[in-house]
Amino acid sequence: MIVLLTVTGGMLDAISFLGLGQVFVGMMTGNVIAFGFALGGAPHFTELGPLLALIGFGAGVASTARVVRRHQVAGRAGWFTAVLALEITLLLAAALISTAPGAAAGRNAVITVLAVTMGMRCAALRSLAVPELQTTFALTGALIALLHDLCAGSGSPVQTARRIGIVGATGAGAAAGATALTHLGLAGALGAVALAVAALAVALPVALQRQPAPRTAEATPAVR
Repeated sequence: MIVLLTVTGGMLDAISFLGLGQVFVGMMTGNVIAFGFALGGAPHFTELGPLLALIGFGAGVASTARVVRRHQVAGRAGWFTAVLALEITLLLAAALISTAPGAAAGRNAVITVLAVTMGMRCAALRSLAVPELQTTFALTGALIALLHDLCAGSGSPVQTARRIGIVGATGAGAAAGATALTHLGLAGALGAVALAVAALAVALPVALQRQPAPRTAEATPAVR
């Protein structure tokens, strides 16, 4: 499920970079570099877009981390699905804003909303603490670890599969996002991402119910 979410993250970064002026809403490393390009006077780069993305992403991470922490301490279930539901709402809001008049203001608002959305998602995924499956900010690390372990002959098959999944899902998502933007326009592409996330949110409880129950201490044979 997380790998499939990574596909939608790649879609959003492709849509934002191609449709919102060379800015990423998920990969903050790219925004720091783009901001540096703009400060250095590189053509076609501006400071405001990357800065808004960085601020929005940080706000999404900070707010979600606090809320998720309270839910975990209280032992409340279903918080991840709730985060996905809020993400879907924000994606639809961004799609609606993109259709409003006022190109510059609308673009900046869409960048901010999408960056908040991705910050929320990354904070929620970090709270799940699944090794190497942290979507956007683990991409470079996954690629380095994959190539290193393959050449050194280390690493487990599970780790290799996870790393290939993250890298492949991001690339596939970028291709899908570019295709959606080309054929559906900005609002339609964002709507397609919202639909994909909604499908995953619906499928998530079903997938969790099909997981095998953990073995109890009584059912586990003693190992001497």
